[in-house]
Amino acid sequence: MLKKIKFLSILLYFLLISNQISFAQENTNYSVSGVLVELDSKEPIEFASVAIYKIPDTVLITGTITNTKGEFILKNLSPGKYIIKSSFVGYQTNSKNIEIFNKSINLSEPIYLESSVLSLNEVQIKATRSEKQINIEKTKINVAQNIASISGNITEILKSQSSVNIDGENNIYIRGNKNILILIDGIPTTVANLNSIPASNVDNIEIITNPDAKYDAEGTGGIINIVTKRQNISGISGATSLNYGIFNKINGGLSLNYSKGIWDIGVNYNGKYEKTDVQSNLTRELYAQNVLVNQNIKSTQINPTHMVAFLLNAKPNNNIFSFGLKYVSPKFNNIQEITGQQFNDTLPAILFNRKNDITFSRKTIETTFAYKKIFNKNKNELSFNGSFSRTKGSRPAEYYIENKLLQKSSGGGTPTNMTIQADYLKSLFRTGKMEFGLKAFSRWNSFNYYFYDLNTNSNQWDLKSYFSNNLEHQEYIYSTYLMYSDSLFKKVYYKIGSRIEYNTSELIQKSINDSIYKKYVFPFPYLLIKHNINKEQNIALSINRRITRPIYPQINPFINIIDQMTYETGNKNLEPETLDKIEFNYSLIKEKLQLRTNIFYSLTKNFITQVSLLSTPDKLIITYVNGDKQNKIGSDFDITYKPNKYISINPSFSIFYAKSIGQYNEIDLNTNNIAWTGNLKTIIKPEKRTEIQLLINYKSPIQLPQFNVSEIYYADFAIKRTFFDNKLSVSLSLTDIFNTYYWKINSNNSIYKLNNDSKSQTRILWIGLTYNFNSFKGVKSQKDEGKANDSGIIKLGQLEN
Repeated sequence: MLKKIKFLSILLYFLLISNQISFAQENTNYSVSGVLVELDSKEPIEFASVAIYKIPDTVLITGTITNTKGEFILKNLSPGKYIIKSSFVGYQTNSKNIEIFNKSINLSEPIYLESSVLSLNEVQIKATRSEKQINIEKTKINVAQNIASISGNITEILKSQSSVNIDGENNIYIRGNKNILILIDGIPTTVANLNSIPASNVDNIEIITNPDAKYDAEGTGGIINIVTKRQNISGISGATSLNYGIFNKINGGLSLNYSKGIWDIGVNYNGKYEKTDVQSNLTRELYAQNVLVNQNIKSTQINPTHMVAFLLNAKPNNNIFSFGLKYVSPKFNNIQEITGQQFNDTLPAILFNRKNDITFSRKTIETTFAYKKIFNKNKNELSFNGSFSRTKGSRPAEYYIENKLLQKSSGGGTPTNMTIQADYLKSLFRTGKMEFGLKAFSRWNSFNYYFYDLNTNSNQWDLKSYFSNNLEHQEYIYSTYLMYSDSLFKKVYYKIGSRIEYNTSELIQKSINDSIYKKYVFPFPYLLIKHNINKEQNIALSINRRITRPIYPQINPFINIIDQMTYETGNKNLEPETLDKIEFNYSLIKEKLQLRTNIFYSLTKNFITQVSLLSTPDKLIITYVNGDKQNKIGSDFDITYKPNKYISINPSFSIFYAKSIGQYNEIDLNTNNIAWTGNLKTIIKPEKRTEIQLLINYKSPIQLPQFNVSEIYYADFAIKRTFFDNKLSVSLSLTDIFNTYYWKINSNNSIYKLNNDSKSQTRILWIGLTYNFNSFKGVKSQKDEGKANDSGIIKLGQLEN
């Protein structure tokens, strides 16, 4: 076997040498490089075919495929006249004439591909921008094409994807994993909840399940990158939108942009107001104490949010500067009315009445700066990026027991992120590209929480040290990455690389004079191989490693009182979880049929999960622990079928099998479960200005460590009509048509039995207006590329916002 491998290696070496000699004999020393972009969106087109033909006999000389940035390079060309033909499924072929004299050519302008135009019954129908684009690395959702954006909430858009689950408190799961890195324009943020970002200012959402080594390794579930709108039109342009959800929801925004010469300037405001009623029920039975508790929780949630942003770009010569400033101010008030009964065989039933009035108020400032030096476009580039994000939060609360104010609390923190990064890109060999980068990321937070009981004798507030805390957390992550990508045999594209991260963290609990210091070194290898079988089919293989570090709610040891029997706290001893994954992908793209499918396997070590246990004989505490390992194998299917110009049918399906192994004290963390989700989206276009959408969604029951989540199903309907040459659009949407969206979980173990169901206002009629002038697209940050969002499994009508 070794001799055979050695022989093949020698043979391959001589074939490469002879190939290079033949090129040298032809005196082919020149190259042509450029980039392919979509005409309408100005987005780069990845994995498109680019071929070059000799004129006048149009003999094919060579060809290649574009990389993930739409870039290509054609080498080993001799002087003469040529024609470059660029093509991709769903686009018209572009032909461009060039002439090589005595130097290589770097095309100064992009090659634009225009959406295909079909001639049906002598009516010209132009293909619209696809609602989503899928490859092995990521799924990109174009928000403007998703009518769910009328709600103003990003989670409403995400839930239309079969691999994404949204629970009753808007926590996001990708393939059953909610440990996700959230980025805004590729930058970590201290904005904790995606719904704090109005959807009216979002161009597209990237669900990145196989990020390469250039991305942060954070997020075993993947990355969600929110990409804001960008500007491509000279002069003044703008857009305004207003959406109203009957009866207590409204959102909208105004964006203005100016572009002239080297300058691009953009300002925008987006805001929303929501009032939601949530009805929850919770039943717990503690076996050892023979105690049964029934609770009814009625919650009223009010959420006003404001966001103002400014972005400035300048492009003098071969330099690009970008500066951004963003202010986000979400406020969330949650009033819970809790009534219930506590039963015991030996004591009479105890009736209780409790009211919690909790307000989360946050103010976030984010700044970004980016600089890129272009030595040779798409061949030799150096960039520097920096960002700073700080959120100042407060959490005042009042607790009424039997209609009397007997407890109160106050607290808040200042989570802060800062990033400095340098990236270098260099073309190597015939068609290769090397990328190298250094990054320093830090996050820190000071958190104070004070809990008081009313002394009914003195009428003074007494501080309860057991429920109070004074905490500081600091974390520093230093990383470097190196990647190389190239094409082989014209049809194979590969990318190989690795990222190394050195991580230190310190948690200081001042109230008890305790601290925990940890440091880690993690390597993260990455491999992608993609083969274009023909113009319609391709296959790809990806291997990568990810990590999830515990976030503040998971490690903060302060004790939060939910009711008289239930408390919530973090676990300061949590360890990071790591995931290794391999994924195989197949795509078939035809004019009327598009099929994308994959199969993946992952192994997660030290997986983080939420559990509940007894802290005292009659008190239940919710916290986070590490399990041993979790194996997961699954597959995704996405089919788009267009039988004619009027109808598009898009069924998608995601299934996975998960097996978890672990033990925490007396709690069994073992699971053995199959879960699947599926949806069917039908789009009807009776004529070119009207679009009707129907979405039917189903999420199967799923087993988590210690908890079982029931099935979820619902249907949404929407209609959209454009006027005045597509400048004005009017939308009408009804979410959860049959009012079937419920959140239900149960648990039954040796210690207790629990049942919890929660129902919020999900059937909402939305009316929306959007007006664009001068083809508004918004200003784009120059950054090419956080914080995860976590909340509890048990739903009591409260939300960490």
